[in-house]
Amino acid sequence: MSDRYRLFVGRILHPTDFSHGSDVAFVHALRLACAFKANLAILHVDREARHPDWDSYPSVRNTLCRWNLLPPGAARSDVEKLGIEVSKSSVPDKNPAEGVLHYLQHHKADLVVLATHQRHGLDRWLHTSISGKINSDTDGASLFIPYGSPGFVDEITGASQLKNILIPVDQNPDSYPSIKVTSDLIRSLAIDFCEARLLHVGDPAGQPALTLPMAGNIEWKWRNRSGAVVSSILEEADEQGSDLIILTTSGRHGFLDAVRGSTTEQVIERAKCPILAVHAWSE
Repeated sequence: MSDRYRLFVGRILHPTDFSHGSDVAFVHALRLACAFKANLAILHVDREARHPDWDSYPSVRNTLCRWNLLPPGAARSDVEKLGIEVSKSSVPDKNPAEGVLHYLQHHKADLVVLATHQRHGLDRWLHTSISGKINSDTDGASLFIPYGSPGFVDEITGASQLKNILIPVDQNPDSYPSIKVTSDLIRSLAIDFCEARLLHVGDPAGQPALTLPMAGNIEWKWRNRSGAVVSSILEEADEQGSDLIILTTSGRHGFLDAVRGSTTEQVIERAKCPILAVHAWSE
């Protein structure tokens, strides 16, 4: 199993608009920063070019103290003892997606963690998907937390719950990155046990041959469904009560994807649970 596929997270970017949905994404970004000993950059894209009120934003130290990762009354310097560094910044831009992408041009991130507004019907067609644009235009992995979803990190305790992960797989793009990322994520978050369900939509004969990591705390299960890919993924996630969907994405292909958005973007727009999008690796 090549180290080339190892999930390396040295820097996490968390864009925020100071809403409660972003607060949920914040605890995921902070918990993952602790798990991977990564630097966490919190970015506010300001449409009005005003100075953000950081006092209204959740306190990193208070959150870590509540999680019992720091003692009560811990100093700012104590955060670094956990192996992480946290920075906060703001950039003015009337287009949030462009603001985030411009920031990433100068500050690379291995993982972007953000809340996503989900649009439906005419509203979806008339607006550019911020989450989809960030996912398609960045090289790192992206974790999307739908507004209204509690996600898989408890805001009060910081405990991670990943009992059921759904991994859509196919011949193209190569699904192995999602498999390896699943294994690395479970290990880094110290999850005791997880069922990882590999979903192939279509003819069972087209099911990809995959080498699955051997780990006592992961049970790999295969599942085949017929029908439309996006609907099948969403239905499987709902039926199984998935805590997270992990999928490999290779961008858009052809005219229909350009109009409707890629499979990844469509799943992001409609899923009820968090989605971790991992870009396919090139040889």
